[in-house]
Amino acid sequence: TIFVIFWIAAFAVATAVLHKNPRLGKLSFAVLIPCLCLTALAGWQLRVAVQPPSLGSNGSSNPTVDAGITAAVYEPLRPIEVTGDGYTKASACMECHDEQYESWHDSYHRTMTQVATPDSVMGNFKNQTVSFNGRTYQMTEQGDLCWVELPASVVQADGQSISSSERTQLPIVMSTGSHHMQVYWFPMGKGRMLGQFPLVYLKEDDRWVPRKSCFLEPPTDQTDIEVGRWNNTCLQCHTTNPKQLLSRDFVFDTKVSEFGISCEACHGPGEEHIAFQRARSTVSDANSKSTGDRANANHHLAKQTPEIDPIVNPANLDHRLSSQVCGNCHSMATHLDPATRNNGHTFRPGKELSESRHIYRCNPDSEALLKRQGQDPDTFYDSVFWDDGMIRVTGREFSGLSESPCYLRGTMSCISCHAVHQEAGDTRQAEVWANDQLAIDMNGDHGCTQCHDADDYGENHTHHDLASSGSRCYNCHMPHTSYGLMKANRSHQLFSPDVGKDEAAGRPNACNLCHLNETLDWTANQLESWYGIEKPKLSETDSTLATGVNWALRGDAGTRALVAWHMGWQPAIDASKPEWMARYLAHLLADPYDVVRYIAGKSLKAIKGFGDLDYDYVAKLADRLTVQADAIK
Repeated sequence: TIFVIFWIAAFAVATAVLHKNPRLGKLSFAVLIPCLCLTALAGWQLRVAVQPPSLGSNGSSNPTVDAGITAAVYEPLRPIEVTGDGYTKASACMECHDEQYESWHDSYHRTMTQVATPDSVMGNFKNQTVSFNGRTYQMTEQGDLCWVELPASVVQADGQSISSSERTQLPIVMSTGSHHMQVYWFPMGKGRMLGQFPLVYLKEDDRWVPRKSCFLEPPTDQTDIEVGRWNNTCLQCHTTNPKQLLSRDFVFDTKVSEFGISCEACHGPGEEHIAFQRARSTVSDANSKSTGDRANANHHLAKQTPEIDPIVNPANLDHRLSSQVCGNCHSMATHLDPATRNNGHTFRPGKELSESRHIYRCNPDSEALLKRQGQDPDTFYDSVFWDDGMIRVTGREFSGLSESPCYLRGTMSCISCHAVHQEAGDTRQAEVWANDQLAIDMNGDHGCTQCHDADDYGENHTHHDLASSGSRCYNCHMPHTSYGLMKANRSHQLFSPDVGKDEAAGRPNACNLCHLNETLDWTANQLESWYGIEKPKLSETDSTLATGVNWALRGDAGTRALVAWHMGWQPAIDASKPEWMARYLAHLLADPYDVVRYIAGKSLKAIKGFGDLDYDYVAKLADRLTVQADAIK
C-alpha cells in the first residue's frame, strides 16, 4: 500500500513536470519506470514472505516449501513472549541463582511450551510420511523451520469447498509438552491463533500417532485441528503470566511473559526482587566509602525499592499457601473472573488461590457455576471425578491433596514429597529426578513417616511382609486410581481401601489393584477381619469373578485403562501371577478405545512369552484382529 501511494504521487509529480518541461519530464519517466519495476518485484517478494498461511490454498499434489522462508517470518502469526506486569524472564534469575536455574532448565516445566525449531522438537520431521484413516501426512525440515503437509480438507475453513486431492503445507511454530509426548501447532493466519497438527509424537515409542489416539476419547475417524485451543486453554497452565487477548471480532493477540513454567510462575514477578537486591548491593558497596555515599545509597534504596524483598519462596509459606502455588495449575479449576483469562492471571504466589480461582468440587456451588457456563454438570463430573467426588484424572493433584486429612488436619504439602529443584546430595541423574520431581528417598515410605511413627505400622498393621509392596504406604493409601498420559497414576487424595465405599464410587480398590486374581468378596472379608471395615452386600458376580476379569470386561473405558496398566505393573504381576492375565489383555487388544488398546499391548508384552508381540494399536482393524488371534492361541 505504501509503495502504491508513493508511486502514484511520483507519477503525478512527473506528469506535472512533463507539462512544464517536456525534456525533464521524459527524463523523469525514464528513471521512474525501471525503479517501479524493481520496487514491484521487491514488494511481491515481501508479500509472499509475510503473508499468513492460506488454508487449502495449495492445490498441488506435491507442494514444495520455499527454503528461504525463516521462522522469524511467522512470529507475527503466533503467540509471543512480552515481559511486563513486573515479570522478567528466567534468564534474569541465573545471575544469582545458577544452581536453581540449571535444575529448572533440566525439568519438564521449562519445556511445557517452546517455539518450535529443529533443535527443540522431539518428533522426526526429516522427510517422514505416515498415513492414518486414509489421510497421509508428510513432515520435513527446511532451514530453521519444520513443515507439515496434510490434506487441505483437514484445515478448511467453514463453508470452503475443497477437493479430497488438495493438500497444503504449514509451518510448525510452537510445541507443547516433552515428558511423554509432544503436540505441535501451526499458525492459522488470523491474529496469533494456532491450529493443532493432527498427529502427536510419542517419546517412548519414537513414533507419530493421531492425537485422538493419545487421549481417552470415544472412537472416531474425524480429525480436529482444535483451532484456538492453545490460545484459549493450553496457555493457562503451560506458560507464565498468560494473556489470551481475544478481541471482540475473535482475533487472538496472545502474549505471555515466558513460554513454559518458569521461575516466576512459582516465585511471583521478579522485577522488584531484582531491583531490591541490586539496591542492597549498592548500599553494601557504599558502606566501604564515605558517609555521603551511604546516605545517597540509602535514599535511593528507600525511594526505588520496597522495604522487604517481595519475592516468594513456597518453601517458606505455610503448607496451604505453598500447595496452592502448585494448585494454580494442578487442580480442576477455572477463573473466578472470566476477564482474567483474557487479560492475565490475578493469582500471585503467596496469595489465597480462592481469591482468583474456583476449584471444582462435586457440590452445589460448582454445579451452579457449570450451569452458568453452559455445561452439563453430570457430563463434566463423569469425565473428571469418581462418583464420590474424588478426582480421577492426572495433572490435578492439588484437587486430591486438598481433600486429604493430612492436608486438612495436618501440615502435608506438595513439597513434603516433591522437590521442584533437585537437591544437593541427590545422586540421581537429572532426567531421573525430573520424571516426577520426587525429593530424596520419597519413592518409599519416608513421605509418610515424616509425621507417622513407622513402629506403629508394622506387619500387624499391613498384614504383609514388611519388605513386600503390600507394606508400602503409597500402594494402600495412594493407589494408581487416576488416569492420564496413557497410564495409571497415583491418587493424591489419601484414603484407605474400603470395598463398599470404593464400589459405590465406581472406583477399583487398592487391594484388588494388586490382587487382580481375587474377588471383591475375598477383599471385603480380609478388610473386615483385619480392620473391622463392614463388608457390603455383593452381587454373585462380585463374589465369584476375579476383579481383574470383572473390571476388564465390565468397567468403563477409564477403569479398563487402569486395569490394563496394572496387569503390567510388577507388584500386581508378583501378587496375582500373570499367566491368566494374557487372555484378558488379548481381549483388550480389540477395545474400541485406542488408549486402552495401547496400554493392553504394553502390559501383554511384559508377560513372559509375549515380549516379541508385533502389535500396533493404531493399525488397521484387520491387522489388529490377526495379532489378537495369534496372542489368544
